[in-house]
Amino acid sequence: MGANQEPRLLVDGTAGRLARWLRILGIDAEGVATGDVAALVRHARQSARRMVTRNRNLAERLGPGAIYLTSQCLEEQLRQVVRAVGRERCSVFSRCSICNERLAEIPKEQVAGRVPAYVYANHERFACCPVCGRYYWQGTHWQHMLEEIQAVLEGKRDG
Repeated sequence: MGANQEPRLLVDGTAGRLARWLRILGIDAEGVATGDVAALVRHARQSARRMVTRNRNLAERLGPGAIYLTSQCLEEQLRQVVRAVGRERCSVFSRCSICNERLAEIPKEQVAGRVPAYVYANHERFACCPVCGRYYWQGTHWQHMLEEIQAVLEGKRDG
């Protein structure tokens, strides 16, 4: 991965919910459920993604580019991956937490009738996932998640 290149990760099933949380941090993180080590090695290499796993054998087969998770704790896993890719590469809430696609900012008028009336009346900025069509806005849930993420990354919260 070059200095200016965005991190591209492949997170296997041993890491549970980690892929979703990495996407919330704005990191390109594809999650895969298969436990087939050969298939995971092939997929990581073909897609030019850096493997994130708790499977020591898989990490060793992929070499120093793989991120071998040393903890079962989600919060510690997040800190470990962010240290490995660089915190400056995080762009919180810039990806769909489900699809992994970059979110596109859209005019408020385009969400009329598609988000709750209260949300429409009280917010000005909206984003949409171009793949699944989910809408995002910076409401109270967004603020709570941002505070939680900051606490986790600063080591003030562990699971």
